Amino acid sequence: MSTLYEILGVEIDATQLEIKKAYRKAALQHHPDKVADESLREESEVRFKEIAAAYEVLGDEEKRARYDKYGDADGSDFFNGPNEFEDAAFMNFFHSFGSNPQNAYDHYGEQKVDRSADVQVPLNVSMADCYNGKSFKFQSKRTLVCDRCLGSGWRRRNDHVVPPPQVECKKCGGQGFKQRIRRLAPGFATTENITCPTCDGKGKCASKPNNDKNKCKKCVGTGVTTESKSLTVSLPRGSRQDDQIVLKGEADQEVGKSQTGNLVFTIKEGTECPEGVDLQRHGFDLITHLTLSLAEAITGFSKTLTKTLDGRILQLQIPPGKVIRPGNIIQIPHEGWPIDTTTSGDLYVVVHIEFPPDNWFSERSDLTQVKNVLPGETNNNAAVEDDPGNTETVTNINIVEEIPDPSQDDRFRSRDDDKANDFPGCAQQ
Repeated sequence: MSTLYEILGVEIDATQLEIKKAYRKAALQHHPDKVADESLREESEVRFKEIAAAYEVLGDEEKRARYDKYGDADGSDFFNGPNEFEDAAFMNFFHSFGSNPQNAYDHYGEQKVDRSADVQVPLNVSMADCYNGKSFKFQSKRTLVCDRCLGSGWRRRNDHVVPPPQVECKKCGGQGFKQRIRRLAPGFATTENITCPTCDGKGKCASKPNNDKNKCKKCVGTGVTTESKSLTVSLPRGSRQDDQIVLKGEADQEVGKSQTGNLVFTIKEGTECPEGVDLQRHGFDLITHLTLSLAEAITGFSKTLTKTLDGRILQLQIPPGKVIRPGNIIQIPHEGWPIDTTTSGDLYVVVHIEFPPDNWFSERSDLTQVKNVLPGETNNNAAVEDDPGNTETVTNINIVEEIPDPSQDDRFRSRDDDKANDFPGCAQQ
């Protein structure tokens, strides 16, 4: 594989004048029309394209500087993945060049899409609307191909559409394709043919009428008209963030495209709940929180839980005898987010139990009554024998929310030689 300098036969420090002379000489030598032997014509065409593409870069100071720095005219790589530079792909690239300049472009799978572009629209909706589903109406304004001149811009003659005159495409010089330099690997580069987006590879473009007499009366020579109409977007029940709703064929039309693109709405779900609703979505499940007194946790209760996103009020009832313990989470089946028309996720209730404040009792007899009602005392360490002479009663205590993280404990920061995790517990006998 040759560098662009080698393709033109010049040194890397060649002047612009030397590059220009080398290009003219090489182009004249390898021009396909100069080849008498048809068997060598295809090879000559490939060589001629490489020469022209090399000069397009090296003949431009800015492109040349980018090529010298990156090995590519635009500083980008042709291959993006680590496994793409293989012999088969390498050979197929060169075999793709032929008498049809489209071949190199089509070979790499860039299919021509005979459809106008889709239009993307964000749809901001509330959490309740996503849960319940809703229909939205809005005014759409789009571009249509003129149905009188069929997009040509020329007036009808004898009530017939007149094909517009074809002129050479100015962007590609009538070739139907453009060439660009691509770096295959450090120090290796070649040309790539891409379809001209202006003429769509035809090499010619339809000309527009140059005076009012020849212009279509409906579109005034533009080839397009505008349409305004009311559209309805139906938001399905259970929709979620980034779900899409597609209205087929409702995008702008484009001249030369036989199909019309889609209007695509992307859901942007709000997180705020309506008044009285205390719910957070977690996938297809919902989460709410409930605070109980100690008496409610051990004797049962009936409490209003939350208002649902569809307007119902959930009442949670726990029968006497069922004890709710710290850390418990209550699962309520099928009260979560809609999954489809028949099933839903679950609702999870995170319980918080409020214990009474210190010295909550008014008489010591209150404590005696509670002790008499609640189950008896437990022995947390039955393996330790009673030894009154060696027993110390601890009364100076603090109630904390969590055990401190040793890595954040200032007491250990001055002891650089100690690691927070190196404090062993007691070994079991």
